[in-house]
Amino acid sequence: MRVGVLVHGDTAVRAAHSLSVHPSVDDVVVIGPARSKNFEVVPDASSCDVLIGSGAGAPDRAREHGLPLIWDGETAEPGVGVFGASPQGLVLALADREPDPRIVAIAHPDLESADGHRVRFPDPVGTIAVADSVYGGRRLATGHSADRFAACLAVGGERSVTIVDDGPFMSGIALAAGLEVLNETPGPVWDHALAYLNAATEMGLVMGAA
Repeated sequence: MRVGVLVHGDTAVRAAHSLSVHPSVDDVVVIGPARSKNFEVVPDASSCDVLIGSGAGAPDRAREHGLPLIWDGETAEPGVGVFGASPQGLVLALADREPDPRIVAIAHPDLESADGHRVRFPDPVGTIAVADSVYGGRRLATGHSADRFAACLAVGGERSVTIVDDGPFMSGIALAAGLEVLNETPGPVWDHALAYLNAATEMGLVMGAA
């Protein structure tokens, strides 16, 4: 499989590095116009099988090339094969594996500060204020992490499951792992939670349970 990267910011570049060593990926290229020190830059996506990208403009660019897109946006868009490939989608995938989750929350340096209730995340994130929100049609509490670390937390009736890592690193892997759940039917990563989480852990994220 040849993956084309629509470069827009750090997340797509980090995802490209994760995919470049993935066993199902033969080659990773950057779709121009762009510059890259690590990947071949090609003028178009005609030689690619799938595209990966982040940010609001990625679906429009993918439609121009006529290939399915792995995307970190939260909603289905024309041309998008997999959406929600983000830290928020990662925690929703965690919650999907837990019966009756009572707390579904994320703290990330890219998210806004909140004034709501407080949630205790694993160290080094600690206790922060979160705001109740909706992501991809599902309830999710979100808060701002004060340093580079991010934390996902899903608390069910029998256990709590967490992922804690460097925030930008988590975002890149969350995007890259979306490739594992690409199929003929477009959808979010949490519709295939186990496969998505397995891909994310194989790429370097560590999941803990208590």
